[in-house]
This record gives sequence, structure tokens and C-alpha cells, in this order.
Amino acid sequence: MNIEIANRLVKLRKENGLSQEELAAKIGISRQAVSKWERAEASPDTDNLILLARLYGVSLDALLATEEEIPRATPEEEKRDSDPCDGCEDFPKGCHHCEKKKRRSPWLAFPYPILVVIIYLAMGFYKSLWHPGWIIFLTIPVYYCLAEFFSRK
Repeated sequence: MNIEIANRLVKLRKENGLSQEELAAKIGISRQAVSKWERAEASPDTDNLILLARLYGVSLDALLATEEEIPRATPEEEKRDSDPCDGCEDFPKGCHHCEKKKRRSPWLAFPYPILVVIIYLAMGFYKSLWHPGWIIFLTIPVYYCLAEFFSRK
């Protein structure tokens, strides 16, 4: 937390005639939490910030305003942020953005687990093979490993 905000919290608490214990009791937290906020060792969460602003009768902007300048992105950073796929050659498999753009193999898109469930139910109802039938569920990861392998080639 910023020391400027911490000092503002101390000032507002004292202006409202509250001790750390009284403030903690009003917003339902420990006195130690208030102390940490006022020493800039921790930051209040959003809910507590809203409660503090209401209690002190100030806006969240007034409670959290600082003189720190917000750093601007350099043109190079802006370009990198605007094109998430820039630099994909740095990754052996490409970036996740480019992977999404690639057309998915029909073998990978096929709902194989649903087919396995249907086969399992058919084996169970028609041949009473419930117990040994579960073995076909082990084919699901094998199917997707093979489909992935052949879709890369």
C-alpha cells in the first residue's frame, strides 16, 4: 500500500474521533488489520474500502487519490500488447493465440467420450457386461493421444 494512502486513513480515522479498535469493530475486522493498513504493510480489500469511504463520508477517489504518476507504456510495449502473437517464434509450439487460430482436426473435434458412454451402456443393457465394460473408458486418452499425434503430421 502507498504510504500517502496509509497516512490519509490515519488522518480520517482521527478526524472522525475513532480509535483503531472502534474502527475495526465498526467494519468487522481486527484492530491489527487497521494497524497494518495505517503502517502501509497491507491494503484493505475492496469491500473494506467501500465501508471506509461510507463511514468517513468521502468518495473512493478521495480515499485513494495519490500524487504518483501512472507510467505510460512505451511504443514498443503498446505494439507488443496490441499484437499478442508477435514473438511466437520464441515458443517451440507457438503461442496460445496462434494455436486457437489453427483449424482443429476433425478427429480431435469428434465427441469420442460420448461414443464410449453409448457403447458402455449398450454393452451393459444388451449383454450385461457392466463390470468388464468399464475398460473401454481407458480408450479415451489413447484416442486423443493418437488423434493429436496424427493431426500434427
